[in-house]
Amino acid sequence: MSMCPSDQRPLHLSVRKLSRVLLLLSAALVVGCGGGDSSDAPAPQPAGGGTADSTADENAGQSAAPSASAAPSADSTPDAPAAGGLQLPDQVVPGADQTEPGGPARPGAGGIEMPDLDALPPAEDSASGAAENRNGVQLQFASWQEIESHAKSTGKITVVDLWSTVCEPCVKEFPGLVRLSQSMPEDVSCIGVAVDYDGRKSRPPEYYQEKVTAFLNAMGAGFENYLCNTPSDDVFAAVDIPSIPAVLIFDASGKLVKQFVDAGDTVGFSYESDIIPFVEKLAG
Repeated sequence: MSMCPSDQRPLHLSVRKLSRVLLLLSAALVVGCGGGDSSDAPAPQPAGGGTADSTADENAGQSAAPSASAAPSADSTPDAPAAGGLQLPDQVVPGADQTEPGGPARPGAGGIEMPDLDALPPAEDSASGAAENRNGVQLQFASWQEIESHAKSTGKITVVDLWSTVCEPCVKEFPGLVRLSQSMPEDVSCIGVAVDYDGRKSRPPEYYQEKVTAFLNAMGAGFENYLCNTPSDDVFAAVDIPSIPAVLIFDASGKLVKQFVDAGDTVGFSYESDIIPFVEKLAG
């Protein structure tokens, strides 16, 4: 009885070894049938029913990373305009603020930038002391004494309008002087006198030239126009008027026959209601 365990041990070991060998053989058979290598398996067919051979040949040897020269997809947005497009000069760096709040577009932002009128040099006067713009409107510089003397010697009824670009009633009534000059050119001589100059050395008469000329041009004032180089207060004292607007009317002999000021019995005067009817009556 004591010999049974020792006799059965070798048989038990042999069975275990045999089981291991069979297990290894089974695994080898599975691997040999393609269980671990799919290189020989047929490629899946595309949905359209075509073959993948041509696609595989074209992609053979290509890297997985996209080529630098590859064309962008339809959904992508190009960083730069197309080569054939129109490109504005002085492009602004992307992301930079292209406009000033409440201000004009800066150069390169697509806007239009107007020139700085204050930086322009003043127009040069001619030898006769008159500055003429491109539309033929002349602006002469003279003292009040010279202007008054000229107004008395025209040989016609003469209407002298004292005005200023900063006087709203003056600017409002000035077109009436233009209409008068156009309606009675043979009988009446019209003279516009800007009295913007107030005597300050920092702002000589020439300082107002551009602004006055621009206004005259806008009004179509094709008659005689002066920018008086006598200070405005001295003009008011010489004519004996408290302020402007003021219109002086001389007859053909040079006599001052009527004076319209925005005070007294002529307060609120206008060309249509007062000056033109008076001049027509004077002309007969």
